[in-house]
Amino acid sequence: MNFFIHRIILLITLSLILIRCSNYTPSNFQSSIDSLSFLLQKDSLNIEFLHQRAQLFLAKDQISLAKKDIDNAYNIFKNDTDLLLTRGEVYYSLNQTRISKESWDRCIRLDPNNLDCREKFTNLLCAVKYPDCKLMIDTFALLNEGIVSTRLIVYLKELNEYERAVNLIQNRLSKFPQEKESLSLLSIIYSDTSQINSVFNKSLAENYFNEIIRLYPNDYQVYYNFGKYKQDLFQYQDAVNLYSVAINIDPEAEESYYNLGFCYMQLEDYSVAIDYFTSALKINSSLLLAYHARAYLYGLIGEKDKARSDWKNCLMLNPSYIPAIDALSEI
Repeated sequence: MNFFIHRIILLITLSLILIRCSNYTPSNFQSSIDSLSFLLQKDSLNIEFLHQRAQLFLAKDQISLAKKDIDNAYNIFKNDTDLLLTRGEVYYSLNQTRISKESWDRCIRLDPNNLDCREKFTNLLCAVKYPDCKLMIDTFALLNEGIVSTRLIVYLKELNEYERAVNLIQNRLSKFPQEKESLSLLSIIYSDTSQINSVFNKSLAENYFNEIIRLYPNDYQVYYNFGKYKQDLFQYQDAVNLYSVAINIDPEAEESYYNLGFCYMQLEDYSVAIDYFTSALKINSSLLLAYHARAYLYGLIGEKDKARSDWKNCLMLNPSYIPAIDALSEI
């Protein structure tokens, strides 16, 4: 291989690394494409060049071009595991999951310890509710020192495999102690199980919520999730305190304003509740439930004209909305 060709390959390799790190420019991308196209003019059957160009196209969401290159490479040689991994990703982007499944399955058959293909394959089959999803996750964890992605752990949660999910999250936290996604998922699992199990789980959930807040004190979603957890436990004042912090972080968060209105309604502070429902509607005038709640409260405090107006707003959003039809017939 001459010096010029060697330099081109080095450039392409560097560009692929930059893409994986999300630190590349359009000029890097185009120069790499041009270099690979030049090499393919000299050697059109080189699967490595076809594969690298497909990866570049895939990274830029130019899926049809990625498909053309990956198909050409696959037709030349069908037993390259890296190529099969990318082929599965390309066809997954095209929603052709049958070919993705075939590609990743073939990759695993060629190399049973290929964790990249195995994780993609497991994610795909769990997403379509494959019956052996749990077994596949356990197999992946066994091959990867007990570490699986939070996405796979969510599938276990959806299968009500809480204990296994918790164990796998704790494995992740032993390796990534401050990973917000794992901490948040763990707190949500504990909050779910606390509805049916014990005060012990409630305490654990709150410990993890507080730990996330300590690590990420300016994260809106943490305060919102914690507030929703408290609201579901009917601890409305605690929920109010958390939602209040949430809207200070994100003043346009309509769901927090709505939930504040709901909590104050449960606390029987109706005027404050109406104010928060109004704030939610200023951000999003299509919130049917906010009109419903405000109409109900206006009715409680004797503001019949305002109640009637809000029930009519409900019908403008949903002409067959039964609560509004019934309420208007009685006003």
